[in-house]
Amino acid sequence: MEQAGYEKYMQIVVENKNLYYRIAYSFMGNEADSLDAISQMTLSIVEKYQQLRNEDSFLPWSKKILINACRTLLREKKRTTVVAEFPTIADGFDENELAEQMLVRKAVAALPEKYREIIVMRYYLDMEYQDIADAAVIPLGTVKSRLNRAVSVLKKHLGGEF
Repeated sequence: MEQAGYEKYMQIVVENKNLYYRIAYSFMGNEADSLDAISQMTLSIVEKYQQLRNEDSFLPWSKKILINACRTLLREKKRTTVVAEFPTIADGFDENELAEQMLVRKAVAALPEKYREIIVMRYYLDMEYQDIADAAVIPLGTVKSRLNRAVSVLKKHLGGEF
């Protein structure tokens, strides 16, 4: 194991720990499972970092590994993906706003997985279309069509804007 390369990549992981946590939490829905997914990602990076050809692509590559780790854990647990936690009334939101957020959360959770993942990555994680395509290992056009379809379903379900 080349120590300099390993340390450089682990430093990038440490610098982006909040990003990785947000991604994992958006998929897993709780802290323990999120940390398990991050541990799986870190282990995969340690095992495979020498296969990375372009150092500049480490961050997208590691996000893809994390998303795949989340998918694997979810399949193993036979659970559905949930989206990130929403603020509570104690955080300064009024009851109407909180109720609306809960409706959106429930509607997103009810989407088929292929649409839910795209919605989570785009709207909850603010990922760019190409980054979503890379992470989900699907063509860019498929990302756009799934996102369009998911938004249409949400609008129909919620009766308005999304």
